[in-house]
Amino acid sequence: MQLALRLADHGFDPEVAGPRESVVFDRLERAGIPVRRVPFARGYGSPRQDARAMRALVALIRQGRFDLVHCHSAKAGALGRAAARVAGRPSVYSPHCFGFVGDVSARRRLFARTVERALGRVTAVIVCACETERHRALEAAVVAPERLRVVFYGVEDCPADGPRNPELLELRGQGPLAGAVTVLREQKRVDLLLEAARSVFERVPHARLAVVGNGPLRESLEQQARELGLDRDERFRFLGFDPPSARHLLALDVFVLPSAWEAMPIGVLEALACGIPQVVTDVEGTHEAISDETGILIPPRDSAALADAMVALLRDEGRRARMSERSRERHAELFTVDRMVADTAAAYHQALGRSK
Repeated sequence: MQLALRLADHGFDPEVAGPRESVVFDRLERAGIPVRRVPFARGYGSPRQDARAMRALVALIRQGRFDLVHCHSAKAGALGRAAARVAGRPSVYSPHCFGFVGDVSARRRLFARTVERALGRVTAVIVCACETERHRALEAAVVAPERLRVVFYGVEDCPADGPRNPELLELRGQGPLAGAVTVLREQKRVDLLLEAARSVFERVPHARLAVVGNGPLRESLEQQARELGLDRDERFRFLGFDPPSARHLLALDVFVLPSAWEAMPIGVLEALACGIPQVVTDVEGTHEAISDETGILIPPRDSAALADAMVALLRDEGRRARMSERSRERHAELFTVDRMVADTAAAYHQALGRSK
């Protein structure tokens, strides 16, 4: 969405195609950017629907007289690049975490690598979200090194005086507040935060913890919280997510993300922009996003280390203040939307055979 809203400043005239229920379409349409709803299906269990989506993409690319197709994520990346090839257009691909990375089966890992290598031969440029993702592509021999570019994500500025979630503010009024603001799926390992809660409360009795999010694991995580007695503890809160993220982040003293794997998590960058110190697992690109001046990196799948890091920051208001200032500076240095759009436009020029 951010790319589409700003690419005109770099000489491009974008249109956006995606699933019919895409949450970005309303804002794009209000901005006058054409959107095309395509019958995408999640996963790879609907070959007939995938074939319909492929035909729709080929027709769209041919009719629109496009010069370039930019495909995002594994499934749309596969269908979109194949459609661009059939329609005779160059393609750029942003994997947003390759399908062979993370806690996946050996069968899925082999399938994902095979697909990425096959499609790599018809991809002009792959835009990696971090250096670690670029190394993953090189290790898997997806494409030649010269067709890989690293473009850090950019997130919008976060005014320090922006609106805040009133429920979180009420909780924070009783003690320093650490929390996760994330989609509730297996990758994010929010269960580790729940496991760490009792240790945090024992060592910092006035601390407060919160989970803000929606997703397929919401019910099971709430059940875990009940089993741990957190639902009866006034120091803990489980809340649903409603955008924007900043209204939740600005109410926190410490942002927590115990993911098992990532490429470059947007939530971490939003925490930087909002000046919220981070406790994040050291997976893939997270160590490229945060530094010891902005937060604490911990090993994945380690609830004890997670508790230790949260306790260290919740106990030290001065350290949090220094990290807050440096977080905003790091966002301005590396993760602005304008920089992301300019670097992506440069990747487009490379794909089109123009000067970089």
